[in-house]
Parts: sequence; C-alpha cells; structure tokens
Amino acid sequence: MMKSLALLSILFLITACNSSKEVPETAIPFVNTLFSENAFQVQPTIEESEIFLLPQQEQRKFLAHFNKQVEQGIRPDKVVFNYLEQRLDNFTYDGATLTAQESLTRNEGNCISLAILTQAYANLAQVETTFREVGTIPVFRKDNNTILISNHFRTKLLAPKRVTGANEFEILRAGTVVDYFPAQDSFFIDAAHYHDLVAKYYANKSVDALLDEQFDESYSLLTKALIYTPYDPELINLAAVLHRRSDKKAHALQIFEYAKNHGLTSQNLLVNYLSLAKAQTNPVLVAHLEASLDSNASTPFDKIQLAQRSVKKGKYNKAIRELKEVILEVPYIPEPYFELARIYYVKGELDMTARFLTLAVEKSSDPEKRALFQAKQDALSSNR
Repeated sequence: MMKSLALLSILFLITACNSSKEVPETAIPFVNTLFSENAFQVQPTIEESEIFLLPQQEQRKFLAHFNKQVEQGIRPDKVVFNYLEQRLDNFTYDGATLTAQESLTRNEGNCISLAILTQAYANLAQVETTFREVGTIPVFRKDNNTILISNHFRTKLLAPKRVTGANEFEILRAGTVVDYFPAQDSFFIDAAHYHDLVAKYYANKSVDALLDEQFDESYSLLTKALIYTPYDPELINLAAVLHRRSDKKAHALQIFEYAKNHGLTSQNLLVNYLSLAKAQTNPVLVAHLEASLDSNASTPFDKIQLAQRSVKKGKYNKAIRELKEVILEVPYIPEPYFELARIYYVKGELDMTARFLTLAVEKSSDPEKRALFQAKQDALSSNR
C-alpha cells in the first residue's frame, strides 16, 4: 500500500504507490546532485534481489505445484493467482512494507508487500506482469504529528502471448488481475512497471525511517529509490522534506526549485514548497505556487484538497462548486460528500449537512471511513 505522509507544517509526502513517470526527453541533472554532502551518512540497504527472494523450500513447493498445474492445461497466470489466493487465506493486511520472505513468514503486509510477493512467484514461474496504481482518498491518521495516507498497486499477471497470423496483432493482452484491496471508492491514477514497484519499496522504507527520525537511513533508502525512478516528483518531494527536517532548508529550497524548473511537480510537492515559501516570506513565489496548485489539480484527491484550501480562505461557495465537480467525475467516492457536509455545517444548514453525511456513509466501502462518517452523523442527530 502506498504510504503517503503529510507533516503538519504542512508537509506532504507520497511514497508508497505513485504513478510511473517517463524520463524527460531532454536530459537534466539528477536531483541528488543538489543533496547536502555533509548532512547524512550512507547506511547499508537491502539489495533489489533480496526483496523478491523466497525461501528455497517455498520455491520448490511452488514450482512443483506450478508445473503440475500447467501440465494439466491451466494457464500459467491463473496458476500463480490460485496459489497466492490459497497461500494468503489467513493473511493480515496492515501498513507494513515487507519483502516477499517477510510477508510469508509473518503472514502479513500491505499492498506493496503483496505486489512484491506476487512478483516473486511470477519471477519463478516466468510469468510477465504489469501494474496499475490505484488511489483511494483515505481517512487521515495522525502519527507523531504526521498524517498518513495510502494508495496501492494492482498487479496483472499476463497470460502467454497469443500466436497470431501475419496480418493479426494482439490489442489487449489477456491476464489475471491480483487486487487484495478491492474498494468501491478507488480511482485509477497511472500505469506502472516493475521499476516503480522496486522504487516504492525503498520509498516506503525511507518514509518509515523519516518518521522515526532516522535521517541517515531515510536518506540511504531514498537514494536507492531514485536509482529506479530518478524523475519521480514524489521522491523529489521526499528529498526536499528530508532536508528540511534535517535543518538544511537552503538545500530543500534548491530541490523544490529544481522540481519547478524542470516540470517535475505534484500537488504534494507544491504544497510543501508553498509551506517553505511562506516561511521564507516570498510573496511572489507564494502567489505563483498557489496558482499552480489551483491549475494542476488532476486526481480527485487533488481537487478535494483544492476545495479544502478554498474553505480555509472562507470561499465556501467556491469550495461547494469544486466539490460538486468532483462528484460529477467520481460519484462513488464518499469524501466530497463528507466535505460538503462540513461546509454546510459551518454555514448552519443542518438539513443539507445531514443529507451529505448520509451520502458519505452510503458511498463508503471502507469500514474505517464508514465508522467515522456514521459517528459524525450520529453526533449531528443527537444534537438536533
């Protein structure tokens, strides 16, 4: 599961399931050329091959099962899927990012852990994979003055390529989708690839270390992630936040400026940059970044944040319009209804508040969200 975080200064980080970014056509310097040379000590990190390594006994067990099933005519991608489904029958889904072996040993992990485990079996079976990043607008959870958010990867195990004639071609490759976190209130973000998955592992671990104030470890894991996706705005954002947290604000500003100059920005990066610009009392830059935030909102989560900023400025009617636009785009997610309920409550329109709270409860497929929205609805009813 893609772990995201926002430091309450306000600093946003997204590292766990982030969209795949193409390498810019014009070569530009890597962001690590801007890193402070004396702020961090490089620590040893896990190698890529170890992330996907399964115990020898498990490898033998799986391959024996796989070969037998394929001999019986079952398609390889379906064999891998069925084996995973049986193996994970009692799996505990939590926020930890684990290697394939750790997931098996502990019988737990988040969606990145499961994507890694799926890839480990696919590697053994020589089954090709592709990925999609799927976003959800989650309940915010505070952890030591930090807000954690989650997105996740959805893996597709590809079927063997179909043999086609000279004048034929395969438009859509058949396969089996592995999604252990199906949710009604999710939305497609971007296609992703193997290198994105590897980067997400290192990025998640880097965020964990940052939350624990293990800055050297966080730095070392971040630099490893950047090997795989060097132009990822969320990793660049993480780099800037890490420098800021390490009292290297000048370097953080340089990193944000690098992202802006080369078009490697995201909403989270812009929010963090804006926070630092305000602290530096730079009104021209603040105005530019606020305009960029308004014009570059792309995902439903971005647009909800846009409405929240309008609320903070007291522009309630503008926020209502923005949230209703989100509902037109993705009517099945609960958050815009909840945000509308909050606005109408502030405006003193309790009937509208109750209406949108009811819709938020109805639209939520996540038990934690549903419980939160239901509690707000119950509180409103008891106070009327």
